[in-house]
Amino acid sequence: RAHDVREEYEQVYAEPDPRAYFRVLHGLDYRIPELARTVFRDIIQAAAESRAEKPKVFDLGCGFGINAALLRYPIDMNRLAHRYRDLDAGDLAPERVMELDRNYFASWPAKIDIDYVGLDLSSTTTAYAKSVGLLDHAIAGDLETEDLSPEDQAAIAGTNCIISTGCASYAGIATFEKIFDAAGKTPPWLAIFVLRTEAIDIVREYMIERGLQVDKLEGVTFVQRRYHSAGEWTQALLTLETLGIETEGKEADGLMHAELFIARPPAEAEAYPIEQIVSISSGGEGLFGGWRGRPWGT
Repeated sequence: RAHDVREEYEQVYAEPDPRAYFRVLHGLDYRIPELARTVFRDIIQAAAESRAEKPKVFDLGCGFGINAALLRYPIDMNRLAHRYRDLDAGDLAPERVMELDRNYFASWPAKIDIDYVGLDLSSTTTAYAKSVGLLDHAIAGDLETEDLSPEDQAAIAGTNCIISTGCASYAGIATFEKIFDAAGKTPPWLAIFVLRTEAIDIVREYMIERGLQVDKLEGVTFVQRRYHSAGEWTQALLTLETLGIETEGKEADGLMHAELFIARPPAEAEAYPIEQIVSISSGGEGLFGGWRGRPWGT
């Protein structure tokens, strides 16, 4: 887009349903939840297997529960974007959209049996995600300055995996400390996608101090979305140049790139090397033949 849509981008999280979210972000080719889906599923299942437990996930920065939808059900971002484009064409009240979505998600067979807790700064997004059944428990607030309620702490207890596709810009040590303390004595695994323009050093050091091993999936980056303006693009290139990070073929092409970090107790990291549990098929997030994995005529 020629104009700066930053204000519009920020406002989508104040909406009571995801129609504006998909209208704006899908228009910017937002794809990190799609790319993260299979990676998260591999890590979540490995964490649960390591502890012989049912998967219990804490989604940091859960928004409208898009990660939960993609993890729970055999659907993808394109399918959801087309759905909300159609819903956006009608003059539907948010309550009606939530009712339709509640039935829509309930109609899909579960891809993975999982307990799912989500946290976001936006109370409207978490209310939606809980209402339509994507979250088992929703938490709204800023843990940098606010405490968890006893109910929230009880919901987080026993979490074996924390995931996030975009919290590095606002989640610091205070946030992670409250989540880890609520999770219990055995620290959960952490799988987080971090934009290459964002610093993770302080949080990384905190994880190490808690006795966790922090690994980065080397040689791989994940496209988040296109830059929404020339100003955002230029600032990112300047930041990466200052950090000494090569941008050719990545951010220089107008696309935001993120990297995957995983933090775990050392014994589990040794038993489940990151290169063995994370399987990536480049381009596999596309739709082929109209339906994923199903040729025409079958």
